[in-house]
Amino acid sequence: MDSLIALYPLLKSLWVVWFFLLFLGMVFWVMRRSKKRHYEQLGTIPFRDDPPGPPR
Repeated sequence: MDSLIALYPLLKSLWVVWFFLLFLGMVFWVMRRSKKRHYEQLGTIPFRDDPPGPPR
């Protein structure tokens, strides 16, 4: 138990680094050029007309 308490500051720092790297990976994954058209299509969803159907 004492060894975990001694390692706490190091583990706390590594946790922050891990989440930062995870965030950068997610940003890279989303901002790829190959997905630009896909995200542009998703961005137009609120502006599309609803298909005709029964009234509510």
